[in-house]
Amino acid sequence: MTDSATLIEYGMPINADSMVTPPDVTELELEAGHPGQGDAEYLQRRKELFALCRKHRLEKLGPPLVNYTDEETRIWREVSPKLDELHLKYASQIYLKAKRDLAITREVIPQLRCLSDRVKRETNMHLVPAEGALPYRTFYEYIAERGFPVTQFIRHGSHPEFTPEPDMIHDCLGHVPPLMNQDYAELLTLIGKAASSTPHGDHVLALKRFSWFSIEFGLILEAGETRVFGAGILSSTGEIPFSLFSDDVVRRPFVTNKVIETDYDPSRMQDHLFVAPSLQFLRAELEELVRRLGITVLR
Repeated sequence: MTDSATLIEYGMPINADSMVTPPDVTELELEAGHPGQGDAEYLQRRKELFALCRKHRLEKLGPPLVNYTDEETRIWREVSPKLDELHLKYASQIYLKAKRDLAITREVIPQLRCLSDRVKRETNMHLVPAEGALPYRTFYEYIAERGFPVTQFIRHGSHPEFTPEPDMIHDCLGHVPPLMNQDYAELLTLIGKAASSTPHGDHVLALKRFSWFSIEFGLILEAGETRVFGAGILSSTGEIPFSLFSDDVVRRPFVTNKVIETDYDPSRMQDHLFVAPSLQFLRAELEELVRRLGITVLR
């Protein structure tokens, strides 16, 4: 990749500077076609949680305690058992062990403050309350400091199997459990340090793609079988079988040069995936990529 004024992301040209100096979203914005559009009660709830979590993030107050509504609890109880069954069949052992250790239940939406305390004791990571999806560079600036931004709202009840944005189900049943694994935590932290250290937009984009095809939508080999590793797949009842069994999905070995040159569309089911041979392989590949890009990472 070369550092130029224009990069391609999601099939569209973007200014390279936007990868390094991301915008700050100060108000709730739902994309066109979001299932919550037109639902006044849902929008009001989202605005309340947006303001609360943004305040706690910016003032470094830690995750707030949230009283979840009956509807939010219903959605959690509908989706969580279905995901749990799929996880037991298809998730990586890295994920399954971490999920057992965290003891997230099917019945109760967990409080991030409690999960954060548990993760911190295990790997010295902690959870940062996020009002919504943060810009990539901002997101990884927190991770560089061993903080993982996590949302605290629940997806709209009309489509509980789907969310167009990260929500509590995506984060708590996708991203949070592997934070209990020390190797996984160190992989994440290195991505964060590298992404927040470089002044070059093309370097940030390369790291973003590396993260997307591993941490978000990665597959991994375990005992000769392809298992689900990425949080984006783990948190979707549709993505799990689609990623492993659909003839519409191209699955290729994880080759870093190919990965960082591969664009993707985050708004639909992912039909191009990479399979890593191990977590240790990903760490070695990331370290080599950081060296090759010439990024100086502060220890």
